[in-house]
Amino acid sequence: MPDFSFIQKAELEARRLIHEYNITIPPVPVADIARGLGLDVIGYDLGDGVSGTLVIEKGKGFIGYNPSHSKKRQRFTIAHEIGHYRLHYSENNLFVDRDFLVKFRGDNNYTPKEMIHEQQANAFGAALLMPEEFIRRELKKTLKLGEVEVIESLARLFDVSVPAMTYRLNNLNLTSS
Repeated sequence: MPDFSFIQKAELEARRLIHEYNITIPPVPVADIARGLGLDVIGYDLGDGVSGTLVIEKGKGFIGYNPSHSKKRQRFTIAHEIGHYRLHYSENNLFVDRDFLVKFRGDNNYTPKEMIHEQQANAFGAALLMPEEFIRRELKKTLKLGEVEVIESLARLFDVSVPAMTYRLNNLNLTSS
């Protein structure tokens, strides 16, 4: 049986951060959290294929996000990079993130350790933007809506894309499919 404890660690760390910053309602202010952690958050033209970067140099961290991407994608990028910072920090690091979904599904350009780091940062980003306890609370309010309407409503509330919310609900086993 595969060991997914690294995903559980990401969920737990995101939950700790939500509580540390006393966040009680969506949407989670990820850029504010990053700044609160001492990270500079900068929109930077990274080219079409790059979503974001985390640079840690001499203990100082910088998150770069692609301003040409949608605001929802930028939020996920920032959350993903916070995940690298909280889970994979060292004095000098560079993380360049291209297509998160490709990395999550597998890409031969990455070592097994890098793949785990990317999967973990994805899980952290999803858990930070869409905390399980917040989703469960909101689902109780939407019992009379159909599944598609619920997903769209939650995506708007959490300021994430519909596909991101769909993946999160599936990963939490909160959908009928």
